[in-house]
Amino acid sequence: MLDFLFDLDRHRNKRQYSKEKIRDLDLLLELETKKIEEDSEKSLLNVLHKSGEHIIVYRDVFDKEEKFGVFYIALKVIHKKGIVLNRIRLSANYKSDEVIEICDIEVFGENEGRGYGSILLNSLIHFAIENSVKTISGWISQTDKDHFDKLDYFYKKHGFDVVWGNSSHIANKAADITWTNPMYRLSK
Repeated sequence: MLDFLFDLDRHRNKRQYSKEKIRDLDLLLELETKKIEEDSEKSLLNVLHKSGEHIIVYRDVFDKEEKFGVFYIALKVIHKKGIVLNRIRLSANYKSDEVIEICDIEVFGENEGRGYGSILLNSLIHFAIENSVKTISGWISQTDKDHFDKLDYFYKKHGFDVVWGNSSHIANKAADITWTNPMYRLSK
């Protein structure tokens, strides 16, 4: 049983690529962008070019008619070796028309350190500004204790307040994170 878990973790941490040969990155970018634009549950947010990769940033929702609820900001990374198959995304929950709560940022293993987390968080912040959201909130889990220092730096770099050791009803919470829309900071 434990072997299965180790294989699963190793698989999640290794960068996986699609099998097809990539001859024309620009053509593949165009095709993949068109797929996202035609999908009724997805909204194209941005297309970036970074370190020889094309990165499509999109919002994925379960129900377009429902304004509030869970949504994802995801990346489709196109590399000369293929499309990166690993899930790279931020999950969030619209708590109200003024508050979005970050649930998780999923960037693992060989995909870490490539700036994907910053792309996801910046995309969420941009989305919040465009949609007049006042606050993005969330928390850092005790399960991330091996890299609290990196998470503290990461969130502060993106304009979040990080409050450590706040007493809470959530047993696994190590810190609260909060971003306030600059438009609302000025109006106070």
